[in-house]
Amino acid sequence: MSLISIKHENALRVRADIRGHKLVLDVPANLGGADAGPEPVELFTASLGACMAMHIAKYCETAKLPHEGFEIDLDFQVVKGPLRVGSVMVDIRLPAEFPESRVEAIKRAAQQCTVKNTLKDTTAVDVEVYRGA
Repeated sequence: MSLISIKHENALRVRADIRGHKLVLDVPANLGGADAGPEPVELFTASLGACMAMHIAKYCETAKLPHEGFEIDLDFQVVKGPLRVGSVMVDIRLPAEFPESRVEAIKRAAQQCTVKNTLKDTTAVDVEVYRGA
């Protein structure tokens, strides 16, 4: 298991400590924050895109396919009942020299990502609350 620590800083701003890396998360001013960092759902969606990108890069490196500079754009929609990310649209832009015959393999590589697989099935989230320092 990997430990990630979240510490409240002020208002709605929090800091995530992950293996020595520090990330600030916040919300825009119109939602009560100071816009000091991405919102959690933005980071969640970015995690999905980054995971897909890493799987694509690994596939391309193994298959010796041109992939330097490929890009992934993600657009998510939030829905209610319960409040959650209801859908994510993923657009992958490959270099012009990428062979057309391998495009479907890129789609399959993207769909193998751990974050996407986590979304496919129900993941248990256990919550405990403790008081004090």
